[in-house]
Amino acid sequence: MSGGAKHLLRFALLMVLSACAGGGGVPSPSGSTPQRPDMALPSAPPSAFDALPGWRSEPILPGLHEFAAGCVRIADRAYAAACAAAQRTPLATEAAARDFLRSYFRPESRGADRLTGYFELTVSGSRTPDAEHRVPVLRTPPSPTQFARNDILAGSLSGRGLEVAYLRSEADLYFLQLQGSGRVVMTDGTNVRLGTAAQNGRRQASYTQLFDDLPIPGHDLSGPSVRAWAASHPAEFDRHLARDAYYVFFRETVTAPMAGPLGYFGRNLTPLLSVAVDPRANVLGGMLWINPSNPTTKRYLPHLVVSHDVGPAITGAARLDLFYGWGAEAEQAGGHQYNSSPVWALVPK
Repeated sequence: MSGGAKHLLRFALLMVLSACAGGGGVPSPSGSTPQRPDMALPSAPPSAFDALPGWRSEPILPGLHEFAAGCVRIADRAYAAACAAAQRTPLATEAAARDFLRSYFRPESRGADRLTGYFELTVSGSRTPDAEHRVPVLRTPPSPTQFARNDILAGSLSGRGLEVAYLRSEADLYFLQLQGSGRVVMTDGTNVRLGTAAQNGRRQASYTQLFDDLPIPGHDLSGPSVRAWAASHPAEFDRHLARDAYYVFFRETVTAPMAGPLGYFGRNLTPLLSVAVDPRANVLGGMLWINPSNPTTKRYLPHLVVSHDVGPAITGAARLDLFYGWGAEAEQAGGHQYNSSPVWALVPK
């Protein structure tokens, strides 16, 4: 992680992480997990931030740059002074970043809860139905709350010209709806990006409620495992899925290929720095400190993250969903992200 000009290369690495959220010293378009940078911070007097695990060793510039870039969108006026300072004097070093946080914020415990992962799913699709692709992805109809999933499966919205694309299976559509966004690789080689447009207002059955009784060896209910099981048992999967009345409608989005999807906060999601939160408990655009690990990858994850998104299953002050990016590695790592993490909100003084 360092070369002859160690200080300069370390700074360059942090800037790359901020701009691309890539892995190690090489930017990654998929949001693959970065290696932990080699850092040697100057000593500083003790503060309340020392209660945060990794406070004196973890890089915070990437997360702080994300926070500053979205400051204009934060609705809470308590952030005004900190946002003005961050935009007036862009922070360039880890030491300056820590001074900034100590000056304008204080850590406040939110307790501990599940930290899950989500990602921009990639699936195969077609603009028109064919032998492989028969499951429609639908635009928002008039009065979307009139239709439960079973109504839609029974054809209540057929023939209305709402189809955006056709997918291979109900499982592909369900996991696209669960993630909230995705990339559809069409049979003609083109790519279409989809984002959530609306939902039908029905209560969403939890992932565990739907799939806890699946006869999967080892009871592995990770996303990749359930998708693999569904591919071999499509009819049985569809019967489980019918218990969920909740349904998501999509729209096509136009986003640069190397940028993440738009989150609820209105900014492109940044792999491993953006989290979905409960907006009733945490300020959108605000910063959180977590102590994360991934039980599958066993690799370094950042501690300072930014509240960029929401989700129907994300309820409670410490319940977070970490955005992993897109591509095969992000799907594997994000699909296996399911463990507990303590959470602190960085609250303006």
